Amino acid sequence: MAIKLSLDSTKLYVLAVSGGMDSMVLFDLFIQYKYNFVVVHFNHQKRTESIKDHELVQSMCRAHQIPYYYIKLNIDEGNFQEISRNKRYEHLESIASKLQTNYIVTAHHLDDLAETILMRFVRGSNLLGYAAIQPKTVMDGFTYLRPLLNYSKDDIKAYQAKHHVHYLEDHTNLEDTYLRNRIRHHIIPILKKENDVLSHFKNFSTQSFLAADFIRNQTKSFLNRNLSFKLDAFMSLHKAVQMDVISFILEKLNVDKTFVKISTIIEQLNSNKPNIDITLSKKVHMIKAYNDVYIHNINAYNIESMPLRLMISHNKADLSKNFVELCYNKLDFPIHVRKRQKGDKLQFTFGSKKLKDFLIDKKIPLKKRNELNIVVDSSGTILWIPELYLNTTLGNEHKIYISLKE
Repeated sequence: MAIKLSLDSTKLYVLAVSGGMDSMVLFDLFIQYKYNFVVVHFNHQKRTESIKDHELVQSMCRAHQIPYYYIKLNIDEGNFQEISRNKRYEHLESIASKLQTNYIVTAHHLDDLAETILMRFVRGSNLLGYAAIQPKTVMDGFTYLRPLLNYSKDDIKAYQAKHHVHYLEDHTNLEDTYLRNRIRHHIIPILKKENDVLSHFKNFSTQSFLAADFIRNQTKSFLNRNLSFKLDAFMSLHKAVQMDVISFILEKLNVDKTFVKISTIIEQLNSNKPNIDITLSKKVHMIKAYNDVYIHNINAYNIESMPLRLMISHNKADLSKNFVELCYNKLDFPIHVRKRQKGDKLQFTFGSKKLKDFLIDKKIPLKKRNELNIVVDSSGTILWIPELYLNTTLGNEHKIYISLKE
């Protein structure tokens, strides 16, 4: 199959070129189509002969007067493939920004797509993940283009042979160290013997992406900026959208996600317990408080708040507008502020009620219960809980005015 490109010739492109067959063929095609582009080459410094890749790509750029960017990566720890991929994207976007262009081009092809889908089946992913590589992806304002994605490795080999494109083979591509290489060497060749399997992978990718994109749009319409939502509205969503809502939240919070984890979170939200604290990571929790679900960032609440001052006066003019009037015959002074305690009771004209039961009836979230400021006298009688309760059983001979102020 002849390879044809259909990119906008008025744009400037940042082209990633490794020196291997795929990227050198794409480099040649860009020359043939007279596109306006610059070349970026990464040296991962894992092979002694990697300098030869640099020399080849540099010489081709000089021959055709193409601007050339050479970047050395130094990655010694962690997941090499993931870290190096992220570093490459970071540098490509930095160069694109300097050149005031949004377009970044890579040489991914149809075999790469099939390999990526199989890798994600092995490791697990969501619907969007199974869609794998797309011809066009917009990330952080940059447009990643993969113009060879409709062409197989065989198509690229045929072009290379016909046009005598120079390239260098990375010997690590022949090893089985990485999962991708094992799939490339042992699984894909078997599947290719059965039928036109690559086109089926392409169709699967397209359909998965369209479905995932539709669901993701539903998710974005449902969630607000702070990622909170009403539980009853969430439970009325289609199960596929529910799972994507949780997946999207985990992505935004940079929390690892799995199918099991997402399913477990939904089960917890659907439980009969009105208050649930779901640990997403060491720093981030998801809180279910009756019909409200929201994200609690532990670090955001670590800063000590200003201590509250209890203001008491017989003249309300001495206080701000946020005060209450307390009537009484006798109080056990001094009066002070504390948090709730086990066994706390409230007094009403009809009798007493446990504070715990009162807060449950009012559907006060557990987190908010623990943050309540409770005004008591020295005997422990609860006098006032701002916005919730005022003791009216103390008599009416005297009056004082109380307010809380930071």
